[in-house]
Amino acid sequence: GCVKLAKILSSISSLLPHCRHYQGLSLCCKSNMSRPPPDPVFVLRGSDGAVNCLKFRCGEADSPRLLFSGSGKIHPWNLQTKRSMGVLDGHVGQGILSLGLLDNNMLHSQGRDGTVALWDLHEGRMDVSDRIQVPAVGFCQVEMFKQGSNGLLAAAGVGKAEIAIIDLKIKKPVFSLQPTSEGSPPQGMVMAVKACSVSDSECLQLLAAYEDGSIAIWDIKQRQIVSHLQVHTEPILCMDYDQGQGKGVTGSADNRLAVWSVKDGQLVLKPAAELSNPGLSCVKIRDDHRIVVTGGWDHMIRVYGWKKLKSLAVLNYHTDTVQCVDFSNHANPEDRLLAAGSKDQRISLWSIYNQ
Repeated sequence: GCVKLAKILSSISSLLPHCRHYQGLSLCCKSNMSRPPPDPVFVLRGSDGAVNCLKFRCGEADSPRLLFSGSGKIHPWNLQTKRSMGVLDGHVGQGILSLGLLDNNMLHSQGRDGTVALWDLHEGRMDVSDRIQVPAVGFCQVEMFKQGSNGLLAAAGVGKAEIAIIDLKIKKPVFSLQPTSEGSPPQGMVMAVKACSVSDSECLQLLAAYEDGSIAIWDIKQRQIVSHLQVHTEPILCMDYDQGQGKGVTGSADNRLAVWSVKDGQLVLKPAAELSNPGLSCVKIRDDHRIVVTGGWDHMIRVYGWKKLKSLAVLNYHTDTVQCVDFSNHANPEDRLLAAGSKDQRISLWSIYNQ
């Protein structure tokens, strides 16, 4: 009797793989084991060209939550209606390189016309209140910061590897940071700048990324490089820095997401994430220090855990290079969004890892 039962069970098990109900059950179980990445919660369409930069403005409860995008012109998007509120042309249609907020009521835009425009956002206004000429138009996005009570702007200079420092009050360059020929100085154009404080002192420094794949820390007061590190084999295209953890990240035309830290005022290279496809256009660390997001030439948005650089998700929606990413600063964490802009002229909005 036992031998007969064993033969029956063996016959049933041999037939199961060919049964469509069994196959469906098997696929269902497999999909539950590895959850697929989410779709965008919404897609904004209607930009007048490739989306070059993004900036959320969600800080105040009594003002509309906005997302500013820069392409040929600036589009302010209402996040409640998911519609553009109009078109802002502060740079005669020549294209927008970067967007930023001085505070919740002052937007700044950098255009390919060689100027930085300041936009007054008080009480629903969106008017240019001031304009600053920058020395050169290149790839480097400007950085605004304060040294004491002085408002300053860092921008790529005219000279080789030069950073121009402009006083916002008089709207003119007051000095420049340019490597000397001693040692092995950075080479090529300045590709990215980021103001930071990398030591216990209150003295402000400037992180700079260069065309030769290196980064440097500038002492703004002494106007000299205090640390220099080679991190990529190709030009650096994007950079972000986590002030709280003293750790930064850069992406380039090579196949590495490089991570480095600042220890005792010196740059130290840390283990990198290897990329299956080369080329990163943008990188952003979220304010809660939990995740870092990249946008690549392969059209993908990649999400990593910031602590160990573990790959968490690959978001696949866009059909061309992802050129910019930004995180919203909604007061309620569950409402916070990731926005990504692409050469395909679309902006995808995502809700990820908010719990």
